[in-house]
Order: sequence, then structure tokens, then C-alpha cells
Amino acid sequence: MSEEKNESQVLVVDDSRVIRRAAVKILQKEFDVIEAEDGEDAWDELQQNKNISVVFTDLGMPNMDGFELLEKIRNADDPALASMPVIIITGAEESEGAREEVLELGATDFISKPFDSVSLKSRASAHINYRNEVQSLEKRAATDRLTGLLTETSFLQQGEQALAYARRHCTQVTVVRFDIDHFAELFVKHGKDVAEQILAKVASFIREGMRTEDTGARLGVSRFALLLPCSDPAGAIQVITRIRDRVAKLKLKLGSDVFHIRFSTGITSPDLSADDITFNHLVEQAESSLKQAIDLGGGQMVRYQSATTPAAASADLSEVEVNLDKLVQQLAKEDSSVSQQQLASAMRKLLPIMVQADQQLKLGLSKVILHLKNKLKP
Repeated sequence: MSEEKNESQVLVVDDSRVIRRAAVKILQKEFDVIEAEDGEDAWDELQQNKNISVVFTDLGMPNMDGFELLEKIRNADDPALASMPVIIITGAEESEGAREEVLELGATDFISKPFDSVSLKSRASAHINYRNEVQSLEKRAATDRLTGLLTETSFLQQGEQALAYARRHCTQVTVVRFDIDHFAELFVKHGKDVAEQILAKVASFIREGMRTEDTGARLGVSRFALLLPCSDPAGAIQVITRIRDRVAKLKLKLGSDVFHIRFSTGITSPDLSADDITFNHLVEQAESSLKQAIDLGGGQMVRYQSATTPAAASADLSEVEVNLDKLVQQLAKEDSSVSQQQLASAMRKLLPIMVQADQQLKLGLSKVILHLKNKLKP
């Protein structure tokens, strides 16, 4: 009978094929082993593969060495990646200073070359088991027992990360607040058991209706929230409508009463060009819109509008067909017939290029791009 492998994957990073193959030979019976020949190869693998649970890496490698790889892992935006166990493979040539440096960078452990099978397997098992246990505890602590959605603390933590990502990559983020209308009355009249059944059912509709990348949370008794990364208001409204439609079909017969579930909803999808805006601000904006929706009688959806938001420009920035080469020629000739719609449409076509160039060439254009995205909405 073949020995069952651990589902967690081990990444071995070394420019020596001999070392990599030796590690694979020792670990492959118990673990799924991935190989990388330098830090760049390893970083790409870590970005794409969420099943990796521990990294064994050499220090001296071309392109990106072990020091740089460790630093990138510890500074990763993804908390799971940033806390990845990283075990440094050391040789006789490594000085005590090098060991101290990688410890300061956040190395988890060391193993010396040539390594023996017992040491290598025991380190892999120990760190994977510990990581899995910690993640399990974190998951239980981060999740609301009744609904299976995130707790408020976890939601706020993820929100700050999503906001930082949106700023850096010039994307949008939308925050939504739901409240179940008249839930307090239902709780008082029918009791805790019935109220909890309703909350659990509504939470299931939220989980089914949101996208894979979205995050749902329970912030209070009947207070729910959604975090929608890379989502503009139109996309957010599609997700919200899908959830609200499912909830609206839920009718509960409680004695002689039939209870219809309705949500009041507040939405914010802000301009992120301001430095001082925090995720707490976004939640407050969504709360403010939610209050307006409740004041309208419930069952309404209101999008946040800042009192300080300037009035929309009077210029017509509607989408038109535009040929960029031809437009450049017209502008070079100072052709006055070029319209505002043509210029706006051309800029929309150029935005993806600007985003990619900003990310790869480190041009520092993130605020400019966010500003353009908001100004160029047709």
C-alpha cells in the first residue's frame, strides 16, 4: 500500500540541481515537492501557488538570492505568504554574519548542507503542522459562529489590506452595509431561536451571492457588511441586487404571521486618491448611506455622496469610437476639431497601459491614475 502524502506542498529553492534532487528524494514520499532554481522562480511560484506551506531556500543564487527572497516574503501583502515558514539551507561558506542577517530578515530556521533525511523531514513536518494549527485557530477566531461570516475585527483587518492593494494597483473597492429591517421587533416577538434561524439563512444567501474574491462579515446582531475589491459601483450593485433578490424570496410563516425579509443597504465606492482616507472611513460612509436607506422606509439602496464632492463636470465625456494613431496625427497638427469626447475616450484606452507601466517601471502614477479614472467616467 502506498504511503499517503501530506496535502501541503514544500518549495525547495537552490541553484544546484543536485541539492534540489536530494531534497526531493528525501521528501517526496510524504510531501508534494516543488522545485525552483533561484529566488525569482520561487517568488513567481509563491504568487501563483497557495498550497505551499514551507520554503527551504539557499542563500547564494543568481537573479534573486535567498536574502532578497526572504525579504520579499516577509513584506508580502498577503498575510499568509508574509508568515510563511522559511528555512535557510546553509553551507560551510556561510558566515555567522550571514546567519544573523537572515534572522533579522525573519528566517524561521536553518538546515545545513549536506542535510540528512531525518532532519529535513522533521523540519518540514514540524513547521507545516504548526502553521496548519495556527491557521486553524485564526480561522476559528476570525469567523462568526452563527453565520460563518467574518467577525468585525477580521473584516476591518482585511479591509485595510484591500484598500492598500486598491491604491497600489489603481483599482477600486466598494464597501456595503446591510441591515435586516425591523429585526428587533421580530426578535422580541418570536425569540432568539427564530431570530438566529433567520440570521443563518440570510448569511447563507450572502455567501452564495457574493463573488469568490468578496468578503462578507457580521458586524452586529443583524448588521452585515460586504467588501468588494476591484469593483466599481455598477458591479457592486449587481452583487447586492443578486443577494437582495434571494433574501426577498424568503418568507417565514410564524404562527399567523408571515414575515418578509428585507434589507436596507448603504454603499460607498470612493475616490481613493486622498491619502488620509482609511477603511474605517469607508465603513462610516456606508453606515451613513444605510441610515438614509432606513429613513426612506426600509428596503432601499443608497449610495454615499460626500457633501464636499465637487459637482460633475459639464463637459460631455461620453464614449466615442477613436483611432489613437489618427488622433495623435490630428493633435500634432493642432487640429481644433478634436472633441472632448475623443480625448476622453482616448485616455480611457490608454489607462491600462498607464497602470501596467506604473507597476513595472515604478513611475509613481497611482494617484494620477485614480484621479483620471474618476474624472473620465462617461
